[in-house]
Amino acid sequence: MQPKNKKNQTRHSQHRSGFTLVELLVAIAIFAVLSALGWKVFDYLIKVKERNTEHEVNLGQLQEAYQQILRDTVQAVPLNANMNNDIQPALVLQNGRFNFSKTGVTDPLQQGISPDERVEYQYRADEKKLYRLKYRNLNSSGRDQPESSVLLNDVDQFEIVVLNPNESTSWPDGQVDLNDATQKQILPKGIKIKLTVKDVAYEWIFSLLNTDYLKQQNNNQNNNSNNPT
Repeated sequence: MQPKNKKNQTRHSQHRSGFTLVELLVAIAIFAVLSALGWKVFDYLIKVKERNTEHEVNLGQLQEAYQQILRDTVQAVPLNANMNNDIQPALVLQNGRFNFSKTGVTDPLQQGISPDERVEYQYRADEKKLYRLKYRNLNSSGRDQPESSVLLNDVDQFEIVVLNPNESTSWPDGQVDLNDATQKQILPKGIKIKLTVKDVAYEWIFSLLNTDYLKQQNNNQNNNSNNPT
């Protein structure tokens, strides 16, 4: 026969073997709080990853556009263009319209493709896009359609100025005699592109081929014409 006090201890231990309702509610509340905090952290990490992916895409697009413009400007040449029987200067910047002559086109199959072409950058504010237009030949008729490609998307603002060395929003400048083919071949020292993409401002500067020799050549021609032998 067990002592009375030992029976009481057994009943007491059996009574405390489970969880009370209050303890369960407290455990559920703690679990809910931890779950909410964990979800917020997970959601934050997902958003950071999405932003980083978007930034990588934007950066890649900017790098491609910059490299394309760099290739074009490095290959810019002092050659006038005949566009629908209108002799255009080697580089034109008028009323936001910017185009120039460039070389560097290869013809590995010897199909008679011209090494020179005309390139134009065109910004369409309604689409927020920067386009690159390309004419395959410096001599084209009004019926020729350029090849068009998108350089940049989501462009909020876009502006091109020439550097000679001061900034100017037009080229050729007012001192150039447009009846003189040699003067129309002269290029500025460089160009500056100012653009805003997704509220971030950028400024790109590109140098152009030095054509000071054309000025000297033109001066020599003028001196010879003024001093006939």
